[in-house]
Amino acid sequence: MDYFNEKVCVVTGSARGIGYATAELMGRRGAKLVISDVLDAELEEARKKLADLGVEVLAQKADVTAPDQCQLLIAAAIEKFGKIDVLINNAGISIVDRFENVVAPVAKKLVDVNVMGCVYMSIAALPHLKTTKGNLIFVSSVSGIRAIPTGCLYSASKAFLRSFAESIRLELKDDGIHVGVITPGFTTSEASKAVLQGDGTKRPIDRPPHDTPEGVAKGIVKLIENRERERILTPLGKATHVLQRLSPKLLDLILAGRELKN
Repeated sequence: MDYFNEKVCVVTGSARGIGYATAELMGRRGAKLVISDVLDAELEEARKKLADLGVEVLAQKADVTAPDQCQLLIAAAIEKFGKIDVLINNAGISIVDRFENVVAPVAKKLVDVNVMGCVYMSIAALPHLKTTKGNLIFVSSVSGIRAIPTGCLYSASKAFLRSFAESIRLELKDDGIHVGVITPGFTTSEASKAVLQGDGTKRPIDRPPHDTPEGVAKGIVKLIENRERERILTPLGKATHVLQRLSPKLLDLILAGRELKN
């Protein structure tokens, strides 16, 4: 029997991109889905697409920066399906700018979404994951292994998730909960997706991608079904991981050169 058959999977930030691709892949393998986002129209479109595939799906708008909305999302999942087997903390935003250009409200917004959103969702889901001995998953980034210029706050937020997972993995060991981290590189996205500049204005994403949402989704489902600690994706991600351990000074030089070119 497929690992995901009849599993109830909650995915935040799942109206598009990695979140949607992961939800669709799990749904095709028999999972029951709870998808959530702050994007009304996109969330409804995602729900329709999944329903058309024959997937049993609940879509509920929720802002992960609001603890009460996180609790309501989990409560809705329990009311609909009676349990939760998987929580994928995927919702996140990016700031691409020099730190000196970042204003405080924009910095707070990133931390609220990328850090506290995962904390609030995990708090809400944890009692139910204990019951099912389920999976608690965090979507980090290669920049959480090694911070990149013009991405200090984003990198720090993704590094937080890796440290957070390391700690609670040990705390929850006796409860049988799998705590896993997926670490993708820069991933292709819809044309409508943008990153924030330091002042909060949006700009298109102009970096060459290292992976696709579908590629990351495949990594996430393997992470879950194998109950792995962490899965680092793409050759560049794996090379960064090794180089950061062996020669961080060399990596400094490489990344400093990259910033000068930008």
